[in-house]
Amino acid sequence: MAGTSRTGASYRFRVSDALDVPLRGRLLRLRLLDGNPSMKELAKGRKLTLTAPDGERREVTIMSHGVTGGRATQQRLEATRELDIMVAAEDAGSGEDAIDIGWIATGA
Repeated sequence: MAGTSRTGASYRFRVSDALDVPLRGRLLRLRLLDGNPSMKELAKGRKLTLTAPDGERREVTIMSHGVTGGRATQQRLEATRELDIMVAAEDAGSGEDAIDIGWIATGA
């Protein structure tokens, strides 16, 4: 199941990288697989549903965008088809239970 964008189209991201950031949470690099979501749908405070390869589902709130590659804009998302987001450590889990590479993210 994919999240729905403002135009009614669906979108899906794949977690292509994930790492813990001390005192901040977990950074997830999302690679756009399908659709064309707006940055408003992916803004701070919005929710995403993440699904593990084994089917486990978890809802997370976007705390912020990563800026390692530059500011997160609609134009940048469309050009790179990638977005870095920060989620709370409590939402992301820990150890073997943590959100990791291969999980699928959709709009909540």
